[in-house]
Amino acid sequence: MSDMDHSLITIGITCFNAEGSIEQAIKSAQNQTWTNIEIIVVDDASSDGSVARIRKMARTDQRINLICHDINKGYPSALNTILRHANGEFVAIFDDDDVSVPDRLLQQWRRLTAYETERNTGLVFCYSNRDVIRPGEEEPYNIAYAIGRQSPEPHGTAVADYILWRGGDRKFVWGMFGSCTLMARRSSFQKMGKFDEEFRRSAEWDMAIRFSFAGGHFIAVDQSLVVQRKTPTSDKSRKISLHYAQKLRRKYKDYLKRNGVYWASIIIGYSGKRKYRLRYNIIRILSCLAAPRRIFWDRLLARFK
Repeated sequence: MSDMDHSLITIGITCFNAEGSIEQAIKSAQNQTWTNIEIIVVDDASSDGSVARIRKMARTDQRINLICHDINKGYPSALNTILRHANGEFVAIFDDDDVSVPDRLLQQWRRLTAYETERNTGLVFCYSNRDVIRPGEEEPYNIAYAIGRQSPEPHGTAVADYILWRGGDRKFVWGMFGSCTLMARRSSFQKMGKFDEEFRRSAEWDMAIRFSFAGGHFIAVDQSLVVQRKTPTSDKSRKISLHYAQKLRRKYKDYLKRNGVYWASIIIGYSGKRKYRLRYNIIRILSCLAAPRRIFWDRLLARFK
């Protein structure tokens, strides 16, 4: 029996008003070299022609299961619908405007199962690097490098600290999370419970924090297995991102307070993108000042290493 006959993998695709790209995303799922798959597409009450296009593809491929929300519930709700209906031993998340390379599932399955054996753990989130394309362009302008793409891979509460307040323990290999590249055992998702539907943005960060509290490991395939098209939408504005960054910190206020870094974390939540370097550095220095003395020196020295 080959690798590809061994485990059923659920490919989950969330869709909202993506009639221009959803067919390409589904085709990249259909064209996976891993043969034992099911494809669950959850449409989150699209108002364009997305559903008609998905239904047309589903009529000729019994592996496709289309589930439609009556009202728009948001990305985390669509992910939860996928997980409720998934039958696979593993679940891989695809985005409605991205394309995954044909051997994505095979590469991630091999990386994940080898790591489980090596580390004797069943709690692993596996990501990959991804090529990023700007709107209106055809060639990637950037590679988003994934967390844990090389050893030593981050695990445990160090990951929660990385997301919420810390620059990242330098003994680990850090990088992007990206739910559009995520694959994990269905049992790992079940252990964490649902994606928090109050987070229309940053739900994957919230899930990663909870996973880290459970002792989860974060790894990746050090290859670009996904081509991501950046699509500007109203829910990706800086104002909305800032709202959910602060909401995330308020959710874990007790944890942050126990570590004496709640206000440091709140300040970091305003840092925005590194391209605004002056503002970014000022906010980082303020966050150091808001932390206890030991953390102040750790963070400040890390800026100059």
